[in-house]
Amino acid sequence: MTNQDNIYLLHGYTASPQDNWFPWLRSMMQEKLGQELQILNLPNSDSPNPVGWNKTCDTEINPQKNLTIIGHSLGCIQALHYIEQHDVQNVNVICVSGFDETTHTLPQLKQFTAEPIDYKNVQSKIKQAVVISAIDDTIVPSFYSETLARHLGCKFVLMPNGGHFIDQENVLTLPVVYQELRQMLAR
Repeated sequence: MTNQDNIYLLHGYTASPQDNWFPWLRSMMQEKLGQELQILNLPNSDSPNPVGWNKTCDTEINPQKNLTIIGHSLGCIQALHYIEQHDVQNVNVICVSGFDETTHTLPQLKQFTAEPIDYKNVQSKIKQAVVISAIDDTIVPSFYSETLARHLGCKFVLMPNGGHFIDQENVLTLPVVYQELRQMLAR
């Protein structure tokens, strides 16, 4: 881990930087690791548009080395699109409740999955990746996240509970993300 780590979190549909476990993770990163977690405020999260989200990521993410991107739900596919579209290398990726195809539960987000990810391109840019899901996630059922992990060729962590890992389900901390992130940054 260096002081030059660039760590970003991309929230999901209907979320904001103040929601869910995001503030907790930011605090943990500052207090325990002395690292800054930058949580992007992606526009119009209640009615998201890939063009607006791409523009925000292009403006806010510094594509230097030591890049780590954490995505939650829709933020996962957005992270992969960012990696695909930029000249970045050795990126750490954590996807929480992610998906890379149109889901039966969130068909309104199909514009984010309309263009399939070029996984050969993306995989060549990733240093380490993990996908985390819960068996009781009804918003993005775990099989979507498991498929994403298979496409990335990475570790898949299936939690016994936690749902979609959102504050409406009383998930305000998510230690598994902190643990995975800490391990990635130590390598």
